[in-house]
This record gives sequence, structure tokens and C-alpha cells, in this order.
Amino acid sequence: MIRRLHNWFKDLFSKTYSYKYMDEVPDKLKQDVIYLICHESYYWQAIMICPCGCKKQLHMNLICDYKPYWKFKIEKRGRISLTPSIQRAVGCKSHFFVRKGKIVWA
Repeated sequence: MIRRLHNWFKDLFSKTYSYKYMDEVPDKLKQDVIYLICHESYYWQAIMICPCGCKKQLHMNLICDYKPYWKFKIEKRGRISLTPSIQRAVGCKSHFFVRKGKIVWA
């Protein structure tokens, strides 16, 4: 209960992630941007910097024919959500959701 309350306050004041459509992976990624890599409206990858602070790049497959894969949705007010959650199996082992542009820690 205390952890949920702590995460709720932390998320309340956390930054909002934006998104950018790109033809290819940029050379340098910004901390608070989720990059949607696409070609002619065919989205194949979402990339972001891990929000824990470890600065690792996270690559999420958007092609449903290959597992695992994620879906993105642009909510009202232009905020991005990704499903399912993102969980790192190595390194920092972060586990979180992206909901309406906010990081929600699992």
C-alpha cells in the first residue's frame, strides 16, 4: 500500500513523455521521448531511454507477427500509451507501463 502511494505521488509529479515519428532510429535519443519508427504508415519499432536513469535504450517491437510485440495508442491530448508493460530482464530490471505519456511503475 505504501509503495503504491509513493509511486502515485512520484508519477503525479513526473514528466510527460512525448512521441516522434521517425523513418529511422535517431543517432541521439532524448530522455523523455518515445520514438515510433515507421515507413509509409507501417510502424515497426518503438524506442526510448529507460526511465530508471540507467540510460539504456529500450526497443519494443510493434510488428504483431513477431513475439513479443507492443501496441501503441495516441490518446486524447496527444499522449502516448504502450501495452503491455515493459520489463527489462537484465541490467536495472525495471518494470513499468507507459500510460497517457506517464511512466507507471509496476
